[in-house]
Amino acid sequence: MIIILCLDNNNGMMFNDRRQSQDRGLREYIAEMTKGEKVYMNAYTEKLYEEINDPIVCEDCLHKAGKGETCIVENLPLKPVIDQIEEIVIFRWNKVYPSDQVLDVNLEEWKLAEEEQIEGSTHEITKQIYLPKQ
Repeated sequence: MIIILCLDNNNGMMFNDRRQSQDRGLREYIAEMTKGEKVYMNAYTEKLYEEINDPIVCEDCLHKAGKGETCIVENLPLKPVIDQIEEIVIFRWNKVYPSDQVLDVNLEEWKLAEEEQIEGSTHEITKQIYLPKQ
């Protein structure tokens, strides 16, 4: 499964019980990136990602997404499905926010395979692709 996350520079996922992925330009970028693919998400995420056509919305989305399928995650732990993750795509806000929830995966155990800057609607965002270390 391919995981898509939005994080701050301290791997924060949520701050003050709010998401970090509200950039309209980024949502459009993710919609284009996943066009024609199955995209899983929970109901919380569906409320924001209206740009995604026909998402598969279920609360156990991390357990439903299969090999090569994408799951957008905002507020779920990844450790329970770590062995099923083929790729982690992180969009970094390049800021630090107070966070209530942080990524529960140690990225030092993964290989940074790709990194690029993309333009959001409000600021520049760093896209990082992590693969399992072999």
